[in-house]
Amino acid sequence: MKIGIVVYSQSGITAKVARTLATALTAKGHDIDITLLRTIGKLKPRSTDFEIKNAPSVDEFDALVVAGPVWAFTICPVILKYVRGLGKLSGKKVLCYVTKGLPFSWTGGTRALKEIEAELSLSDASVFPGEMILRAKTGNDATLRPYIDRMVGALCG
Repeated sequence: MKIGIVVYSQSGITAKVARTLATALTAKGHDIDITLLRTIGKLKPRSTDFEIKNAPSVDEFDALVVAGPVWAFTICPVILKYVRGLGKLSGKKVLCYVTKGLPFSWTGGTRALKEIEAELSLSDASVFPGEMILRAKTGNDATLRPYIDRMVGALCG
């Protein structure tokens, strides 16, 4: 299966998870393409005054993973803008994950996942439940492994 992983990451945490996920999916025999989104313009939480300069087409992919950090209690605006511009994804498997620093339930991770999954559900894709990954869980493979295993299982199952 050809799988695209499209990520926005400022600190490198979300990108690290993407690389770990790509390694696990490649080990299962899948062809993986990772795109780290880049922007032009001032970027801050909830901003809209920016452009994505390297948004990939997803036509060639059988499945898509979309990922970004939680900023100010919601999904970062880059991922939201990217997903809103995708159009129809009929017949594709789609999964998202978010990363966040604070371990408290009220700091936006659940809200961010719901927001991005709601946008993806408008695309006619098969949207699988996403993952909320705490920064503290990305420090080593043992703590990250359960998240990776669930995402691989969802996409490949």
